[in-house]
Amino acid sequence: MLRFTLLDIPVQVRGSFLLVAALIGFAGVLDPARTAAWIGIVFVSILVHELGHALTARRFGSEVAIELNGLGGLTRWSTHGEMLPGRRALIAAAGSASGLAFGGLVWLLQEQFGPYSDLAAFTLDNLVFVNVLWGLINWLPIRPLDGGHLLESLLAKVAPERGDAIARVVFTTTAAIALAVAIWAELIFIAVLAGWLLLSEVSIAFERRPSDRPPPQGLPVLSYDDPSEEESSPAEETGELPG
Repeated sequence: MLRFTLLDIPVQVRGSFLLVAALIGFAGVLDPARTAAWIGIVFVSILVHELGHALTARRFGSEVAIELNGLGGLTRWSTHGEMLPGRRALIAAAGSASGLAFGGLVWLLQEQFGPYSDLAAFTLDNLVFVNVLWGLINWLPIRPLDGGHLLESLLAKVAPERGDAIARVVFTTTAAIALAVAIWAELIFIAVLAGWLLLSEVSIAFERRPSDRPPPQGLPVLSYDDPSEEESSPAEETGELPG
């Protein structure tokens, strides 16, 4: 595991992140130099995305940390008191917004300078492509993407009592549509990701179904101690933003 600090934010890079990036890059180009460039492209792009989350959460008083792993990136944050839904939405949106802004900046610089070597052109083209594509995909209303957190924050504000049920329907429908489109367009990686997200939503629905039923009349409602409540005081709120 690689550890370093960037803008006073601790960052961890797991070996699985580099391995998955290398496998995707080599499978796509079968060229060592371009595979190395691809690893750098993915590393920079995911890090920029997570910095958007982390810097925005820190702006609201949270302690933050970033982890890059085999599934992409993860920003952890904790704050004293309750994080308002509007601020949660801004934190969720900031990741993709940072990636889109970075991709746009690279495109502007690419248009102003050149000509480029084949490897440099490959790197710049894919920096734009990855940041723009991943930024737009992350705004889809699917859990646990940024769009899913945005929708949950909105529902917490406008429909707090029915928000979870509405979100599950939206998440499942969007994941199913994304899977169908990815298969039609022959985008294998996107199809695998959409399929995994769809299966996650279906499994969550089945896990929560028994708990949604009211207990039989005359029987006591059992309670249990949540280990997460022992780790943090009631005045502290923690969260994670994969992306």
